[in-house]
Amino acid sequence: MSDSELISSKSRILDLFAELDDSELNSIEQWICSQSYKKDLEAKKTLIRTDKLLTKTGDAIKKLVPFEAEMSSEKIVPPTVGDQADCTESNTCHVDEFLYDHDQVDTLVKEGKLKRHYCIDCNSRNVKELIYISHSMSRQALQYIFKVLLPSDLEDKQILDVGSRLGAVLYGAYYLSNASSIIGIEMNKEFCEVQEKIIHKFSMDADRIRVIHSDVMERPDIVQQSNVIIINVLDFFVDIPKHKEMWHFFKKHIKKGSYLICNRSMADTLNSLDMFEELMNWLSICIPNQMKNEIFFDVEDCSELYLYTVN
Repeated sequence: MSDSELISSKSRILDLFAELDDSELNSIEQWICSQSYKKDLEAKKTLIRTDKLLTKTGDAIKKLVPFEAEMSSEKIVPPTVGDQADCTESNTCHVDEFLYDHDQVDTLVKEGKLKRHYCIDCNSRNVKELIYISHSMSRQALQYIFKVLLPSDLEDKQILDVGSRLGAVLYGAYYLSNASSIIGIEMNKEFCEVQEKIIHKFSMDADRIRVIHSDVMERPDIVQQSNVIIINVLDFFVDIPKHKEMWHFFKKHIKKGSYLICNRSMADTLNSLDMFEELMNWLSICIPNQMKNEIFFDVEDCSELYLYTVN
């Protein structure tokens, strides 16, 4: 590092320290002087390396799917209940968070490939913001799941992603955990083929990670064997009767003590389906297993991830 680069680095650190009060500065000084920051720094570097792997995986997927990451063979319908009931075909833009993070979306907007607003009556100034929807979890969300929410040791455990689509959760589990079995269940054959191609392209261990082309309700055996079940919001893919049927199915087949991770609170999901009182005692909210690792994340960005245990 040159003298000018060192000065620039010190300046950035001082900018950060200037925002802290005396108590916060004392805590930072103790953290540095105790040398414990070195362990945290190595963990941070590991996360950065994993993020690069996931980014590389996402870049490979972009070559296999349409820009919106939606297949012509799938049916996506805006929900009529719940917190996304305000979504319509005209006001909603589908941008996959695993493929395009916030910085990449900003770049796409600047390049004119994405828009932030839509006209509500054809007058150019009478516009409203588009609702951005993702059917995958972001790389940061995946890191938060496996490095904060779940236990650090998942050896001999099975992870199941319901509706695995592009396989983002599967790749996150593969690179970020030591889970022995990682399974994605996906109804759309085209998405299954994409996932199989990615698994092959990156030489992932096929004995550890696999994709099953099926409706999850036709595979109760897989659900019963799983220790961690991850379910992204289902509203765009099933109607209300099917949605209710699925939660009855999960209640029947997810074994006691398993972890359930959702990107919307179960209270909101079940209330919107008028099922809260019926299923309220099925799950318990669980505190993160690796809270010490929250230091690596902007917790507000991961606030829509919920961890439950099955009673």
